Amino acid sequence: MRPENKIIRRDDLPDVRMRHKEIALCSGCFDILQPGHAVFFQQCKDAAETLVVVVGRDASIARQKPSRPLNPENNRLYLVAALADVDYTILGEEEMKPGKIDYYHVAEDLRPDVLILNDDDSGLVEKRAFCERLGIRLVTVQRVVPDFLTPTSTSEIIAKAKTVP
Repeated sequence: MRPENKIIRRDDLPDVRMRHKEIALCSGCFDILQPGHAVFFQQCKDAAETLVVVVGRDASIARQKPSRPLNPENNRLYLVAALADVDYTILGEEEMKPGKIDYYHVAEDLRPDVLILNDDDSGLVEKRAFCERLGIRLVTVQRVVPDFLTPTSTSEIIAKAKTVP
């Protein structure tokens, strides 16, 4: 499926829920795609037949990370949608709830079966309570990459780019 056909809006969520038996939800900035993101999406896809990825809005990310994002939200949304393990992408919400939850209404409308987080997520306590309230199973995964890849982060990529003449 073409990436633009995998980008959905909030009013599409009930239809997505009706058409899919098992849905996983994850979220993030995904400012500069790197191998760790691809591994994360594989881990998420392993948890359910359908993967919906919430991509953080520019304003939300800027409040958390000064001088970011580097790539505009629609570009990030499209790039994430282009990845094979991702079935749907949707922009996060403008309002950020405690625990950095920018998908409050998305999760309420979609009612995913599982929410996938990195095990070092700083909002784990709030997100666990959120999942319990909505009856969503919470799964945490480790930040790992296969041995044949070099672990990187968006911050490392930005730092390296600043040193290139």
